[in-house]
Order: sequence, then structure tokens, then C-alpha cells
Amino acid sequence: MKILKKLVPLTIAALTVLTLTGCEEKEESTKKSTTHEKNPIATMQVEYDNAQGETKQGTIKIELYPNDAPVTVANFVNLAQNGFYDGLTFHRIIEDFMIQGGNPSGNGSGSAKVSDIDKSVEKDSDDDYAYSIKGEFSNNNFENKIKIEAGTIAMARSDYSQLGLAEEGYNSGCSQFFIMNTDDSSTCEYLQGNYAAFGKVTEGYDVVLEISKTKVQENEQSGEMSSPEKAPVIKSLTVDTFGEEYDIPKLINADETMEKINQVYMQLLQQYYGMDSNSDS
Repeated sequence: MKILKKLVPLTIAALTVLTLTGCEEKEESTKKSTTHEKNPIATMQVEYDNAQGETKQGTIKIELYPNDAPVTVANFVNLAQNGFYDGLTFHRIIEDFMIQGGNPSGNGSGSAKVSDIDKSVEKDSDDDYAYSIKGEFSNNNFENKIKIEAGTIAMARSDYSQLGLAEEGYNSGCSQFFIMNTDDSSTCEYLQGNYAAFGKVTEGYDVVLEISKTKVQENEQSGEMSSPEKAPVIKSLTVDTFGEEYDIPKLINADETMEKINQVYMQLLQQYYGMDSNSDS
């Protein structure tokens, strides 16, 4: 029970809020069509307050593994190259578990839109919508050999299994990621196969640990002690691809999926509580 209590908030938003991404159809093929000879390196410049309240600057370098998680890496690389992560924060921090960032709203309920990853799409146009990507992990029928352990970076996602929509949750990752700061076997084993790992910290793990000690307060939505009093900032996030280009991956229209999820949610409320599905309450 302890593990589930800690892991449920990785759903990114409570079911009663329902503000994040869902999914469309699962891709039939999970074969990797491209082999990358040299792995890209992400460099994250961060600013944070240490346990003594002193403002510090730090660098975290992360080796990405496109041969194991091609869609997730391509998504992350393209967002980073477009400057999406610059200025965002680590909005959810749990010592001896993980630090989570990449949320444009700063409270865990936001995600990227097509215009954030594809600059040919005009912001807020008809072609611009909240998107998600395929979840590259074994429970979603994808072979991902990256071990989840201290220093692993993986995609955060929503969980709609309580609504009978497990696949929608599996394919709900978008821009939010988490970096593990624990090797606890029960925690890591539970995450393995349920979340898309896509890289490992190679330098600056000490910075990850310092960030994990950030003073936190209760999250108003979840009741979890994970909201930083002063959120650490990602000053910049760049990726050296060593000359390789990463195409924008197949995107899922999460706005359309959220309409489906909201409909199911309201139907369940009506069924179990006698609520009118058209009610504003």
C-alpha cells in the first residue's frame, strides 16, 4: 500500500480535475526502424535553493536512449530544441522517490501543444491541440530495456484505469518527466514496465539529490506533501544530437481523448451517485 500511495500522484492530475492528456489508438508496430549510433546528451541548467536556503546553480547531464525509446526521445528532443522546457520548474518533489518537471502550468495539470513541438503549426490555430504520445513500456506492448533506478529519467503520465480506460492512460505522456532519486527495489520494480524510461543521468546526480531536499508543502489537489515552497527552475535544456535529426513522432490528439474520458467519468458519476450527466456540479 505504501508504494501505491506514493505512485498514484504520477497520474499528473486527479480524476476529478481531468485536465491532462489521454490517447488515441495504439500503434500496431513497436519495432525500431532507426538505429542511432551515438546517443544524444541533454544538458539541463537548473537553479534551486538548497536545504540551507541558499540559491544554487547546477548542471544535470542526461544520456538519452533512442534505440530503446524512439518516440519518447524524439518528443523530448524536439520540445527541448524549440525551447519548450526553458523557464519551467520542478513542480513535484518527493525525497527518496523522484523529482518531476516539464509542466507549462506549473501545477501538474498542463501539457504541451502541437505548436510547442512543431513550429510550422500556428499557436492556437485549428491545427493546434494538446497532444500525447505512445507509452513505450512493456505493459503497453512495447519492449523497453532501460532499467528504472536512481538517475533514470522517464515520462510521467495519467492513469484512467479506474474509469476502465487503461490504454488511454498508457498513452497519455506528453512533456512531463521525472528523474528517480531512489534505488528502493519495491518502488523501482513497480514503475518498471508501467512508465516509459528514456535516459540516465550521467553527470549532476548530486544536483538531483539536492533538488530532492527542496522544502515542500501539501498539494492542494492531491493532499500529497510534494509541492515545493520555492520551485527549482529549469533555466535551459539543450540537447546535443551529434548531427542526427529526430523527426517529430506520431502525435495523439489528447483533446479528443479527454472528451471521451470526461464522458465516461460523468456517466460513472451518474450511475453511482445519481448525478445528472449534464449537471455543472
